[in-house]
Amino acid sequence: MFNERAVCQAIIDAACELRWPAQRLKIQVLDDSTDRITRELVDDKLMEWLEHGFDIEVLRRTNRAGYKAGALKEGLQRLQDFDFVAIFDADFKPDSDFLIKTIPHLMLNLHLGFVQTRWTFTNADESYLTKAQEISLNYHCKCEQYAHFSSGTFFNFNGTAGVWRVHTIMNVGGWNSRTTVEDMDLSLRAFLAGWKGVYLRDVTCLNELPASFFAYRKQQHRWTCGPVQLWRKAAVDIWASSLPLFSKMDLIICYFGIRKFATHWVSAGFFCGLVPLSVFTPEVSVPLWALVHIPVLVTLTTAAFTPRGWIHCIHFVLFENAMGLVRLGAVIAVSLMLDDASPDATVSGLHTVLT
Repeated sequence: MFNERAVCQAIIDAACELRWPAQRLKIQVLDDSTDRITRELVDDKLMEWLEHGFDIEVLRRTNRAGYKAGALKEGLQRLQDFDFVAIFDADFKPDSDFLIKTIPHLMLNLHLGFVQTRWTFTNADESYLTKAQEISLNYHCKCEQYAHFSSGTFFNFNGTAGVWRVHTIMNVGGWNSRTTVEDMDLSLRAFLAGWKGVYLRDVTCLNELPASFFAYRKQQHRWTCGPVQLWRKAAVDIWASSLPLFSKMDLIICYFGIRKFATHWVSAGFFCGLVPLSVFTPEVSVPLWALVHIPVLVTLTTAAFTPRGWIHCIHFVLFENAMGLVRLGAVIAVSLMLDDASPDATVSGLHTVLT
């Protein structure tokens, strides 16, 4: 966690309330906070649970090298004797039966490297901004992630609300800070090494959406930069892997090249360029099916994964168009290697470690 005084105690409570044999449970708080009040709140809650007999520790670093990946890497060094590690960002709140619903999948299938659960949201109705985020993330969680998992193609760990096999992390080289998406990086290396993941759409974990446009913009910039960074740095590894040729092409061209790179150019160019030109410049003509029918169909399909999401389609499109420019800027920054993707705002997580 990093200076998150509003939620730092709640996530520690949620982790300690997880149902699992106490002698086989260790809580590790990765606290990179520089804010004095946040650190005091964490320490107070830590002492409270220590008095109840819990095995809980806080890990603080002298510098934030590697940001979230660096904190996870340092925390993992103390977990060599454990089999599984559950990871939660500070703004998440797992149910008490989270481990009971996830760990058995890893215990029964030794080929599984990780388990990912579906996100749900505590503040989706707070504003039009959070509602737009809910629509986008519900589509990602309920459609994209589950479709990739069901088809047997690559899908990534979302960075939180999931459980990893410690041996898998060590086997593929541990956490790496070369990109802003250390979760996708680790998932990709595990996939290339033959490990499998399972997506549990019926197991959910609550979290809080960014409530300010500034925080949302920084998040989207980071989430867009990371996959493009990873595409550039891991393409050779993908090609050199033992995956079938079709799987290699699917990953390099479809997953990264189209979905994570070209989509942002097409979306921003169409909605922020071609559509305004067709409205204000008579010489530019766009067929009705391309200007209206397809965008409406895509929007309604995306909103269908959120109850009554169609009601919020208009402001969802407006926010997505605004983010289209942010995402395009992120893609350009990474393409030109401007290093404008600093993970400075990345939130370090909290581990619940199990034997």
